[in-house]
Amino acid sequence: MTLESLRAAARSWGAEWVEGAEIRTLLTLRIGGRALFLLRPGSWTAAASLLEVLEGEGLPYRVLGAGSNVLASDGDLPFGVVLLRRLGGSVRWSGEEAEADADVLLPALAAESVRRGLRGMEGMGGIPGTVGGAVIMNAGAFGCEMAPLIREVGLLEPGKGLVWHPASDFSFTYRRTDVAKRGIVAACRLRFEVGDKKDLQSAFDRNQALRAERQPKGVLTSGSVFMNPPGDFAGRILDELGFRGRRRGDAGFADKHANWLVNHGAARYEDAWGLCEEARRAALHAGYALEYEVEVWT
Repeated sequence: MTLESLRAAARSWGAEWVEGAEIRTLLTLRIGGRALFLLRPGSWTAAASLLEVLEGEGLPYRVLGAGSNVLASDGDLPFGVVLLRRLGGSVRWSGEEAEADADVLLPALAAESVRRGLRGMEGMGGIPGTVGGAVIMNAGAFGCEMAPLIREVGLLEPGKGLVWHPASDFSFTYRRTDVAKRGIVAACRLRFEVGDKKDLQSAFDRNQALRAERQPKGVLTSGSVFMNPPGDFAGRILDELGFRGRRRGDAGFADKHANWLVNHGAARYEDAWGLCEEARRAALHAGYALEYEVEVWT
């Protein structure tokens, strides 16, 4: 399968196709180079068929949703990007259960669950990204996370199409899962607990206010760089080590939160990665083994 024939397949499905695509503008951090190609299906049906082609021919690619939590290298990247964004996804509600397509935005799902008086996502209203990305990384905040809610995950698998798996088929740990090794997340089925609407809304609003107070607004950012170590916070550790507001070129840690990577205008991957590694080594020297939460594409 050549790029030319893949392009023809994309056109036959009415998908957007760009060779040598700049992906910087697709990422919330606005750092990144040129992918071999950008493939943007217009529907989940088209996505399933085109992903089948990619897998069958062994073409290298990465899947991108909302574009947060990614730090991509500058220059030419050795893979294509499949953009699964705005595919018309929806959420189907049935009592305390919901089936959500992977392209649904997580904050919208969290807000609606709270409005319905369902407990489990009241801390997730400010997490940027899609439901699919949230499943893959077991996203969470303020004592809430995806794992306890997930009942089943729908994956697009090579040669099989959409396959539903029980949550027990996967390993869920803090900000890590093995879901992506099995296929592309197309949807998930969730089960919430019924709660008091007023209490849940109060908790939701309080968590949103705390996020606004602690984390930067109106900046180019990928979000948290490192996962919190057990019983501690990466932001506290980096703050203690003097990384709050530290810059290398136009890349820096936020003035408001020492674990948030920001682009002050024209940051390069070299500077951003170098700063992150400087912070990781400093933490290790101080006795803290920090692990990356941000996904690094090189």
